[in-house]
Amino acid sequence: MQNSELLNEYDSLQAEMMAESCIQVDSQDNIIGPVSKYEAHRDDGVRHRAFSALIFNQDNKLLIQKRSGDKITFPGVWANTCCSHPLYVEGEMDSATHVGVANAAIRKLPQELGIDSSIFSTKDFNLIGRFEYSSIAESGWIEHEIDYVIATHADLVINPNKNEVSDYKWLSKEELEEFCLDESNIIAPWFLAIIELYLTKWWPKNSIDYPKYDLCIENAGVLK
Repeated sequence: MQNSELLNEYDSLQAEMMAESCIQVDSQDNIIGPVSKYEAHRDDGVRHRAFSALIFNQDNKLLIQKRSGDKITFPGVWANTCCSHPLYVEGEMDSATHVGVANAAIRKLPQELGIDSSIFSTKDFNLIGRFEYSSIAESGWIEHEIDYVIATHADLVINPNKNEVSDYKWLSKEELEEFCLDESNIIAPWFLAIIELYLTKWWPKNSIDYPKYDLCIENAGVLK
């Protein structure tokens, strides 16, 4: 059950989204049922499915975003292009494929970055991997997710929703490495895991250079 008194402390638009039905899963990523975004992120947390989209341009630079200060979970941190949750709805619950999470990304990209999602279809996205992690923010909100990492190439017109995104950058692999070394840049724990698990080993050379997906679920542990 949502704590309306607690949510009253936050931005009203962000608070409304805490009622969304995420996908509760077990440690093998089997679907258990729906769980509200609020329940999934409070107290001990509930393991649920997430996605992290990586979009590269034709120069193979990665689009990263700074989460708005209005966000309830991990506000003001730098993250990958788009990160959110597939919902417990038809079209977003496909397991061990890119299809469900790609549909979720296509839904969220216009909301967060003002991107015309009609340029994408699910087949444009490539599943890079999936991993489980947990992390607790200083505010007490928790993440416990099996995160599907998907990637694609696209030339984009970006018009960020300031309620979601406060800044963005296009970075090469070398620029991202330098960005991470700058202690003034606070980076989301799941994005650091994605960099370590995938981007240090693979960075696309072109729009078709994507690795063959391994069905294993990697364990990133408890992240700070």
